[in-house]
Amino acid sequence: MNRRPRLLDLFCKAGGAGAGYHAAGFDVIGVDIEPQPDYPFPFIQADALSVDPTGFDIIHASPPCQAYSQATPASRRHLHPDLVAPTRAKLREAVGRVGGPIGYVIENVPGAPMVDPVTICGDSLRLGVRRHRLFESNLSLVGTTCWHDRAAPAVAVYGSYGQRRTGQTGGPSAQDGRDAMGIDWMP
Repeated sequence: MNRRPRLLDLFCKAGGAGAGYHAAGFDVIGVDIEPQPDYPFPFIQADALSVDPTGFDIIHASPPCQAYSQATPASRRHLHPDLVAPTRAKLREAVGRVGGPIGYVIENVPGAPMVDPVTICGDSLRLGVRRHRLFESNLSLVGTTCWHDRAAPAVAVYGSYGQRRTGQTGGPSAQDGRDAMGIDWMP
């Protein structure tokens, strides 16, 4: 009997990445330091860098991006943790361990200190969002060509760390963002 591969979703937040992996055939368990009551899969509240990855086939990690994001004013980026390098070190060590995963993927924003990343564009995946993300892995990955060819404008989707929230100035609403990304369970 074949089992679904197990994926550990570190820094999971509400589960957007986890939902994609689940749809691709993985059993997903999420980890975040903050409670995530809307996370759609089993969830562990813990520091992502303290969780034992033994028994998982793949690890996906989305460390906080505010230290590198263009949406964070340059004068405030130093106020946010830089967790890409410590995450990479933990995942590389885990892959080399007996019983550890065979691979990892780190996802973050353009500008993050990624090693040989590929870019994937949300619009290329026909999500209705023009949102580029970088992916680094110890496994071979292929990015996407940007297809910014839609007649309708893409929905702007980004965090709320002191930035304008969608829907406040006549722009797309939070629900528009959820609909565009296929994440209707997120608050």
